[in-house]
Amino acid sequence: MKRILFLICIALIGLNAMGQYAPVDAVDQKPIDIRGSRVFVENMQLEKSAAAAQFSSLGGVDRSMDYLKYRRGYKTGLGLTIGGASLAAVGYGVSLVGLVGAIGNAFNEDTHRWGNPIFYLGATSFVAGSLCLLSGIPTLCVYKTRLNRLEREYNTSLSVGASPNGFALTINF
Repeated sequence: MKRILFLICIALIGLNAMGQYAPVDAVDQKPIDIRGSRVFVENMQLEKSAAAAQFSSLGGVDRSMDYLKYRRGYKTGLGLTIGGASLAAVGYGVSLVGLVGAIGNAFNEDTHRWGNPIFYLGATSFVAGSLCLLSGIPTLCVYKTRLNRLEREYNTSLSVGASPNGFALTINF
């Protein structure tokens, strides 16, 4: 039994050693890099349709629609995050200006005034921007994680085939 285990270990080490001499064309796909929602192959950006075509036969399954869905979700999260942060910042500034105006009106004799409408406008935009920001950050994180998982799935490949030195088993990631 010890001999069989020893021979299996030697065979696996031998396969591993032969795998390093595998020819470059043993891997039929070039590694991709996803930056944001853009796909790069050898530092050249692919168009949306060409990027989706990269995932058309991933593991025997068409994942191009998944890529397009994840890309759309990432862009939505990015838009919500940037727009929400901008709207919240502007709303905060406007509400401070309105608050200063409301404090000035508080010492007037006009007791029937409900406050400064600029303050309410700023506070409303601050709340709306904060809600957009709070919904945009998780959306951005979830879809970026899914894009990264898709990239990792694509870049990991197992190649079995002939090499100049014999049989090769390579794992590329």
